[in-house]
Amino acid sequence: MCKYSPWGVSVTKDFPMSGEEREDDEADFDSWLFHFVSMGNETTNYYNCYHPANFQTRSLTSKQKYVHGGRGGFDPNITLAMNTYNNLDFVALVEFVHESQCMLYYRLGDKAPPAAISYLNKSCHCEKKRGDKAHKENGKDHVHIQHHNMGKRSNLRDLPPATLSNVANLTSADSFIYVNALKHFMVEMAWLESDNALGRRVVCDDVLKKWEPELAYLEAGRFNQGRFNVTQIYRDAVKKHKNKM
Repeated sequence: MCKYSPWGVSVTKDFPMSGEEREDDEADFDSWLFHFVSMGNETTNYYNCYHPANFQTRSLTSKQKYVHGGRGGFDPNITLAMNTYNNLDFVALVEFVHESQCMLYYRLGDKAPPAAISYLNKSCHCEKKRGDKAHKENGKDHVHIQHHNMGKRSNLRDLPPATLSNVANLTSADSFIYVNALKHFMVEMAWLESDNALGRRVVCDDVLKKWEPELAYLEAGRFNQGRFNVTQIYRDAVKKHKNKM
């Protein structure tokens, strides 16, 4: 966002921009990460863009509308962040946008508009395999949005270990919040799929398999113990819900 988006290009100051090739982006990304890791809680020099340290956690705890500056990024109040999260009525996950829609539309109940009811009936099931990039609902494609045309990689898993370590250092609290949010999301989906609600699968095996390698990095977080497997988290939630019935 800071390097390529029109907004980022117009506002950033002294941002790492060695070039536009893939190797340039990797070098710039590494420089960007190291800059924030090395400066710790100092918040004045964030390239006039945003400070990445635990951005989500700071958003959940700050009284300010914008948290770009990074105040408290390395020691955010995780308890307050979790309390804020727990007080939210509905939280969608970007990795499970479709499934989040299904949950929201079902919870709307009688207040759901016709388009939402149609989406529930036609799209919220696993009988038909959806494509990786899009699935059709009422003749419309739901696609991933790329915010600029300079993207060169679909994942960050093959970056050097030192780079990934810096990412982990800057997002340790965010990882903790996300892991808890994901587990809670799967509990909600287990209920949605039960006979008490839709009575059919919504979180499909192919989707879970897709996200397994993408989310496995969370096992390295200092707040998480053991191997992280999103499919197992889903299965555990379903099993626990069935045992309650």
